[in-house]
Amino acid sequence: MTDFEELRQLVAFQRFGTLSAAADELHITQPTMTRAMRRLEREVGVPLFDRSAKNRLALTPAGELAAEEAKKLLEAYAVFLEKIRNEVNLHNKIVVASVAPGPLCFLEHIAESNADWRKAITIHGELINPDTALDELVQRKSTMVITDREIDDPRVDSLYLGKEFLGVAIDNFTPIAQRSSVTFADLAGLSFAVVHDIGPWKGLVEAHIPNAQFLYQQDLAALEQISRYSTFPFFYSNLTRRLRLTDERFMTHTRTPIAIDDPANRIDFYATFLHSNRRVTLPIQQHLAQHWPQAA
Repeated sequence: MTDFEELRQLVAFQRFGTLSAAADELHITQPTMTRAMRRLEREVGVPLFDRSAKNRLALTPAGELAAEEAKKLLEAYAVFLEKIRNEVNLHNKIVVASVAPGPLCFLEHIAESNADWRKAITIHGELINPDTALDELVQRKSTMVITDREIDDPRVDSLYLGKEFLGVAIDNFTPIAQRSSVTFADLAGLSFAVVHDIGPWKGLVEAHIPNAQFLYQQDLAALEQISRYSTFPFFYSNLTRRLRLTDERFMTHTRTPIAIDDPANRIDFYATFLHSNRRVTLPIQQHLAQHWPQAA
């Protein structure tokens, strides 16, 4: 029976065009690959290679089709392996991922005061693309994904958590710091110190604050230092305002927190999980929804 190694070699030949180049890529010898391709032809029962040209080997139409189908089989096998391995990794663990940082920060804060949650929940720190949220669950990479849209799929539950909205910390000596609220348009032309990955908020603030500059920072410690020793405004939200890291950015007392009263200032979040994981994830969704901060 044909094994996957022979299929990998066939796909490599299609990609690189010669046995020597494909063998070099796979770190095997050319004679080893020649023998494998002959075994594959015997197994399939039809010629896969055209040997009519002197010193040149090419795929027949059947060989081209076999290489394309082999590629699909290898991709499906890779998904199979990943799903099985992820299932083992998720055993006795609840892995939570999110499309935005705020809900993860809030969940981490809640988990700190709950010993059972602290042991059971693993937070996936790197944000995921909203378009891959369903795959994240189906491939068993995460037990629950916090999404910015309700996912309509018969395999999952997608339950409402609450909304996140931004506030802005403005230098005390900036005129708008005297106001109780601002709109995004009022922040036009300012430069903001921002954490590097803010998920869907990135497109939203860039679209709604005209002529603004966003100084994205990878290092949170560097961001805290920028906030402490500069006058750049920064964003916080109803999910992050009471967290220690946010409090530290206000410690110099040089910023005034201002509400952003703007119809665009809202992202709704949902806890999405497979039906099969409902028993372990529903209590988390219910607790988050009940304690979701309503004010920043």
